[in-house]
Amino acid sequence: MSESGVAERLEQVETLAIEVFGSRSAAIAWLASPNFALDGEPPHSLCTTVLGALQVRRLLRCIEYGGVL
Repeated sequence: MSESGVAERLEQVETLAIEVFGSRSAAIAWLASPNFALDGEPPHSLCTTVLGALQVRRLLRCIEYGGVL
């Protein structure tokens, strides 16, 4: 996958995280922190693949709407 594809996915996920958490600093902190729902991986590390980015977006939507994984 091209680096531009990875950068685009990261940008999309970061934008959604900012919407969910209400600030860029909170979003960046969440994206960089290990996450139990993602097998202990920080969300930003999964964005190198399309499937990983989809998992992160799904988790963000669950957080946003109070859903269960």
